[in-house]
Amino acid sequence: MVREMVREKTALIVFPPFNTPTSPPLGAAMLKGFVERELSDWRVKVFDLNLWTFDRLLTALARGQFRLDPTAFPGGTLDAADLLNAADAFRGKNDEEFYNRPELYNRYGEIFLHFTETYTKALTEACESHHHNGGPRSPLIQDFLDAILAQKPDVVGFSMIFSNQLPVGALLGKILRKEYGLPVLFGGSCFADSAEHFLRWYPDSADIVVAGEGEDALKQFLSDPSAPEKVPGAVYFEKDGSVNKVEKAYSKGIDYYGVPDFSDTNPKEYFSPSPVIPLLLSRGCYWRRCTFCVHYRSAGLTYRMHSMDFTIKMLRGFVAQGIRHFAFIDEMISPPHFEKLARAIKEAELDIAYYALTKPTKEFTSEKLLEVAESGCKYLLWGLESANQRVLDLMDKGSKIEDVSRLMKRSYAAGIANHVFMICGFPTETEGEFAQTIKFLDDHKDYIYAIHRGTFGLEPESPIFEHPEKFGITKKWLIKDTSTGGRWGYEVSSGMSREEAARVFVGVQPFLRAFNPYARFLANYRDHALLIYDRLGDRVQSDKRQFPTLKFAQEPLAPWRGDELESRSLMC
Repeated sequence: MVREMVREKTALIVFPPFNTPTSPPLGAAMLKGFVERELSDWRVKVFDLNLWTFDRLLTALARGQFRLDPTAFPGGTLDAADLLNAADAFRGKNDEEFYNRPELYNRYGEIFLHFTETYTKALTEACESHHHNGGPRSPLIQDFLDAILAQKPDVVGFSMIFSNQLPVGALLGKILRKEYGLPVLFGGSCFADSAEHFLRWYPDSADIVVAGEGEDALKQFLSDPSAPEKVPGAVYFEKDGSVNKVEKAYSKGIDYYGVPDFSDTNPKEYFSPSPVIPLLLSRGCYWRRCTFCVHYRSAGLTYRMHSMDFTIKMLRGFVAQGIRHFAFIDEMISPPHFEKLARAIKEAELDIAYYALTKPTKEFTSEKLLEVAESGCKYLLWGLESANQRVLDLMDKGSKIEDVSRLMKRSYAAGIANHVFMICGFPTETEGEFAQTIKFLDDHKDYIYAIHRGTFGLEPESPIFEHPEKFGITKKWLIKDTSTGGRWGYEVSSGMSREEAARVFVGVQPFLRAFNPYARFLANYRDHALLIYDRLGDRVQSDKRQFPTLKFAQEPLAPWRGDELESRSLMC
């Protein structure tokens, strides 16, 4: 008789609130899969506190145990009813409302986002007050602690990828350390370049913060919690109050880390009608040159891919579990690797549907895109950013706008829905240059189905932050310090100011939201977009699209006023 392995100790990996839980957290599942394979005496348990919180609040709301504040939700109790209906639709209890009534889907998407934002703000304020000022402990925080302690952990790790998770994670870490004597460590992409700043901001929150990949770090910490100096990427306080930073380590062959283990998180419990599993097929970015970006730094300025044999075996395993929808959340997949991936999926005869991020380059021929579509790709997120060549070159995107134009048509013809990223107000960008981006989108609206949009933000550690003079930035300053390095303001020698860019950006929102009946919120719910395209195809009710007329005015902008939110140059 084979005896089941007995694991003596438990490391609990907590994924804190708040963000809409449409799929299980990948990072925690990667840690579990690797460490349980490597350390026979440790059990790694994943606790999605974010999903737990949504369930708790929505259940209490349905039972009438609390009511939504009418001042927070404009419709009062009507909004509460809509929120519960949205939760049901998002969990697959009403396919008609989710798939076939885009106006209702948009209503549900809006109310769900409003709910998330409202409670994020309230929870953040409560955590910050208690952490820094010793204010009263929120009952919800005590509920969090009780739920964590019920797992009987020997070590608690917090996996965080969104900045709004940091205040609650920091407070829980502080209480678990100070009141319960538990070792606590933090990790996640939030800390790639800000671990020391975070630790100084919340000095009692963790024993160590891991900057970089977490698998080897967690393994080493669990092997010897008393030796943080041996943990790759660890940032921690020495006894004399100084901060020590251990050199990061990156494995060249990432197959070594194994397959993510989602067994502690049931994908069917998330707010998507069908389960969607996030996966990384590579780590880092093959381009690593975009001047505004810092995301690729979390992988140590490297680009490492899983072998194709590993990838297909991993996908087969999930398909055998009844999963067929996947989010490939790599920074971007290179054209050569994408071609090999698509061919391998087809040869393996895997019936899957997925989306991915990639770079718009001419290497994506019609034949290659058709093969990508046939492998199950339902939509691609293209890093367009701008349709003005000077701005693209300043961003160092490596794209030619004439190639992007042909690419949108090729991808559409292959049956792939195109989503594009765009940035308004890159330093020195003029209104006229941004207007070229809007005109490009207008000219290609028959081929594009959603715009992921935002205004430029100056990110510490990015090339543009480190060398502002090369980008026309004459002055930069810290607007507000935060645990991850703060929000930065800047002035430019030419082009739109930050305020002008914000006004122009607001002015074109009605146009940008019109790219398909669901497009207003598909940028927020990427997993939902995958399911909608898989069910309805990439021609999602295109006959119902209604674009406002764009008017490109010639007069210059009036002086900026803080209460003026419309654009006089690009008006819908």
